[in-house]
Amino acid sequence: MMRKSTSLLVAIAILVGSAGPGYTQSQPAPGGPAEEAAAPGKLIQFDSCAAFLDHLKAEALERVGPYGLGGATPFAIARSAEVAAEEEASAASDAQTVPVAGVDYSTTNVQEVGVDEPDIVKTDGRRVLALARGVLYYIDVSSGTPTLVSTYDLWPWNERFGGGWRVPDNQMFLSGDTALLMISGFRFDPQLGTEEQTIVLQIDLSEPEVLAVARTLTIEGRLVSARLVGDRAALVISSGSRIEREFVNPASRYPSAMWRAERANRTAIRESTLEHWVPGYELSIRSSSASTRGALIDCTTTYAPEQFSGFDLLSVLTFDLGEGTDIEVGSMATVMAGGDTVYASSERLYVANRRWIDRNDFGAEDAQGVTTHIHRFDVSGSDGPAYEASGSVDGFLLNQFAMSEHEGYLRVASTDTPVWGWWRQDGTSVSRVDVLQRDGAELRLVGSVGGLGQGERIYAVRFIGDIGYVVTFRQIDPLYTVDLSDPSDPRVVGELKIPGYSAYLHPIGKNVLLGVGQDADELGRVLGTQVSVFDVSDLANPVRTHQFKLPRSSRTEVEFNHRAFLYRPQTGLAVLPIGWWGYREGSGEWESYQGAIAFQVGPEGIERLGMVEHEYDKRDLAEVSGAYRWPYAPIRRSFVIGQRLFTLSDAGLKGSDLSSLSDSSWTRFPLRPSVH
Repeated sequence: MMRKSTSLLVAIAILVGSAGPGYTQSQPAPGGPAEEAAAPGKLIQFDSCAAFLDHLKAEALERVGPYGLGGATPFAIARSAEVAAEEEASAASDAQTVPVAGVDYSTTNVQEVGVDEPDIVKTDGRRVLALARGVLYYIDVSSGTPTLVSTYDLWPWNERFGGGWRVPDNQMFLSGDTALLMISGFRFDPQLGTEEQTIVLQIDLSEPEVLAVARTLTIEGRLVSARLVGDRAALVISSGSRIEREFVNPASRYPSAMWRAERANRTAIRESTLEHWVPGYELSIRSSSASTRGALIDCTTTYAPEQFSGFDLLSVLTFDLGEGTDIEVGSMATVMAGGDTVYASSERLYVANRRWIDRNDFGAEDAQGVTTHIHRFDVSGSDGPAYEASGSVDGFLLNQFAMSEHEGYLRVASTDTPVWGWWRQDGTSVSRVDVLQRDGAELRLVGSVGGLGQGERIYAVRFIGDIGYVVTFRQIDPLYTVDLSDPSDPRVVGELKIPGYSAYLHPIGKNVLLGVGQDADELGRVLGTQVSVFDVSDLANPVRTHQFKLPRSSRTEVEFNHRAFLYRPQTGLAVLPIGWWGYREGSGEWESYQGAIAFQVGPEGIERLGMVEHEYDKRDLAEVSGAYRWPYAPIRRSFVIGQRLFTLSDAGLKGSDLSSLSDSSWTRFPLRPSVH
């Protein structure tokens, strides 16, 4: 039977500047409060590829110099310092019934119900797909005894990104008998240099003993994030132009050499083609050994903001993973924008892009370090995504939880900071919550509340219905409650100041939050992982009712990756990876531990249930000499199937009895000498 094909729809973005010939202006509805919320401005729509290319060339010719379009500036230095500071701180009734997600087995911890997110492990209650050290493992758990059925070695693909010394980012979706596996990283080409690339593998699971790649899509660009609603997956790709490869550098710093280099670079821009500016793709089909190549752009449906913001490209691709369908490149909806943070509801996808101060404004006294542009797409239609509107807020976003859509409004939490960054002692950074609403082709500001955490930055955000919860931190952790029931008049209702901070907030009952983060002393020095229960029934008076501390432990992965967190509302089970290392007091011996800790959490308190740990097989450690200093394998994920807790590491998949946490099964993932 022939497999029907569905469209791959692509939205590509480039932050570019003022209008050129051959375009039309989109006409958003006029008016609305606070015009600064629409910083991207009215969008320019091009009517041909020639007009689009002319626009790119005009913007590039205004900015090119002897060193091309780049070069170190005070602006670049400020950006690097801020990024570095952030990173541092930073049940079935019979045997034939199909297992039910969230009842018979747990799924990936996601932000929005019904909107799946990619991860390194997926299950449907009958089988487990796990990614570990460049290998995809298919494990059958339907019989009660986990059985490793087959593996698929990704190293032929991963070696494109530097070989066995480094595994690129691997993650996947599971939909029916299809796994959509996404590999993204930096690839070095002797002729082209270093470039970011994403490889999408459509893997057929219908014959588990022999996993087969049905189609392969290779894209020039980095995978920012992806979402899956039903059988429809949306991927967000960020790409840069290739025009820099045509540039030359001056032979010396003499004016004549600088002039000759700039003239050569200007000539390269004038002679450039569309392929120098947009990403390409290659789609390979296993059944026919055929492949197609092309550029991911439809010039007649391309939009650009009037205000120049750079030459990065953004692509939003959608696939139908339903039964009998194959991924393919089809129609495209294109908007010119950058992108680094993705949030999605069941119908709309928002891509936010951090835009730093223009170098020409760097010396201004009132210059702010960063603003964030946000672009909205409709992803609910069967014809693929459609660009809808753009807007902006002051400051930068922590992560995807800084955005949330509710009843047609987008709530955004951001930290506004001066050029030199939030860490300065003058305490000029401050956080805020803005409410945006679509008005034609613009996301307009309809309400805002600021003044959160003077001199601090946001560490955690969670929006639940009409309420927002914001954690800021520098030395003390203020937890703010924000009433958003009136979008035009958001209000900070309450504030709780306690030592340390929460980096992840999770609802565990009506008006009860669980916080995962770090304990800290009065100077803001972190002391180890802490888990807190907050009673927020009185918004004006939030209270921490319970606390669990694990001194000397390092940051749990949950602090920067919510998918590493497990919570079962049916039983109150919470599991998070944990670890520590250091010298043992008294003996002076070095000790290390990696594992996962399980709690019973709820309004009544926090009860430690026990810990689970994995160890590498001694045979593997002998084969890979010097690869590991410690025998423990860090646990990355945990999930529940039936009455068992499963934990995943690079060493294997362990099953533990839910009631006692005693070991019930172990599926070993052998290491190889070439994988270290």
